[in-house]
Formats: sequence, C-alpha cells, structure tokens
Amino acid sequence: MCSRRESAASGSLGDVIALLGLSSALIYGASDFLGGLASRRITPLLVSFMSQLVALVIATVATVVSNPQWSVSTVVLSAIAGVVGALATWAFYAALALGPMSVVSPGVAMIYAVIPAIVGFALGERIVPLGYVALTAVVVAAVLLAVPRRRDSARLTPRQRDSARLTPRAVLYGSIAGLGYAGYIIAIDRTPVESGLLPLFIDLIVASLLYGTVLFVNRVRRGPGELAGIRDRGAVVQAVIAGVLLAAGNILLVIGLHLGELAIMGVLNALYPLGTVILAFFLLRERLSVLQTVGVVLALVASAVLALV
Repeated sequence: MCSRRESAASGSLGDVIALLGLSSALIYGASDFLGGLASRRITPLLVSFMSQLVALVIATVATVVSNPQWSVSTVVLSAIAGVVGALATWAFYAALALGPMSVVSPGVAMIYAVIPAIVGFALGERIVPLGYVALTAVVVAAVLLAVPRRRDSARLTPRQRDSARLTPRAVLYGSIAGLGYAGYIIAIDRTPVESGLLPLFIDLIVASLLYGTVLFVNRVRRGPGELAGIRDRGAVVQAVIAGVLLAAGNILLVIGLHLGELAIMGVLNALYPLGTVILAFFLLRERLSVLQTVGVVLALVASAVLALV
C-alpha cells in the first residue's frame, strides 16, 4: 500500500477523513433525494444529464483552482469512473422512481459499502481493531436503515402506492447502481494524489457525453418527447440543485480518498441514505421505523469512533 495512505489514515488527519466521508455522504443523500423526486416527473436519463452538466460547470472551476498534474493513469482511471458512475447514477434515479426511497437508497448503500472495503483490505489497508468494529457497525446501520415503516395503503394515492412498492425492476436497477458506485469509488481512489480534482473533471465530462449521446439517440428514434421534460420547471430546479450537491459531494469524496483509505471512505460514504431518509421523512412523510432510527444513531456513533481511531 502506498505511503500516503499509511500516513494519512492515522494521527491528526483521522478526524478530517471521517468528517469528509460523512459530510460527502450526507450531501450525496440530499442530491439523490432531489434527483429521485425529479425522476418521478421527468425521465431519470434527463435528470442525470442535467445534474451532471451542472456538476461539470462547478467541477471545472474547482479543478482549475486545484492546479492538477495530468497523467495517462489519471485520464484512464477517471474515464472508467465516468462510465460506471454514469450508469450507476441513471440506474439509481430509475430505482428511486420505481420504488420507495427509504428502501432503495439504503439497499444500494449496502453494496456500495462492502465492495470498496473488501478491495481496500485486499490491497493491504489496515486499521486498529476498534476501527473494524466501527466499519462493521456502519454496514449494520445501512441494513437497519433499509427496514421501512409499514404504511396504511388505504390512505395512499395510486401514485404513492406504486412508489411504495418494491418491484423486481427497482431491485435490478438498485443492484446495478450499487455495483457502479463501488466501481466508481475504487477507480477514483487509484488516481494519483497529484491529480487533485482532475479525476472529477474528467469523469463528469465522460458521463455528460454518455448521457447526451443517449438522449440524442432517443430523440432520433422516439421523437422529442423525452426532452419535453425541460418544460417542467419544478423538476428542472430539482435536477439543478441535485447537480450542485453532486459536485460538492464529489469534491469532498476525491479529497478524502486522496487523504485516507479506500475502505474507510467507501464505508463512510455509503451512509448517504441518512440524507435521503431524513429528507424523505420531513418532506414526503416517509416515517422512520424503530430500526431505522437505531440505524441513524448507530451510523453517527460509528462515524465518531472512526474519527477517533
């Protein structure tokens, strides 16, 4: 394992890494919440494209400020991250549009947390025993967050019943999203420290090109119907804000990965359902179950422990 990770994962930077991981997770959760709402009004593909474009504008400025160093490995790894990240984002918004946010989001997080941790440990990353306990607690918290509160179906509108039902398609899209996000964070983690925020800039360019290409193909094959969603001002605003939050979360993620270990950042970042579940609770009245409440507390405590070890 490279020395920059060994030195950064211990000592005074431990609390900074934990703060970056948890902060980026909460911001991601808020972005996903808004993206999910927008995807219920216009297509997930259009939402993804708009949010990526907004994030790209912000990332461009941030990258110039970071004064990065270019390299072939940075470009290749960032391009791979852009492809799998784009696929994951589209699949995730599609899953949120099809199923309950309070179940889909944590389910994706479980995959997102476990795979980077396994890869990180396989690459030789090591932490103190208490750290392993805390990482395990974070994964357990994600599982608890996935347990929804039962709702009275008689009081739901037909549209609410559809979005509250976990369908096979939602599970499939959620699985694709979890694997894609795991691949994304692993690829970004392997980029050189000297690259700064360049990986974020490149991956957003690749993702935007992919989304734009698919939208163009759909426009040719099916007509302008999908692009008509731009007229929905409410959905557009939600997608734009989701893009701003996406850029902020990505910036914190890249900084954290360049400072700390993949396993720690991956697991902490998987706590993004906190943001989604909390917003769904206040704005959509998706009430938390007892187990979800325990999951929130456990996640916060475990994050605090990781900041101290």
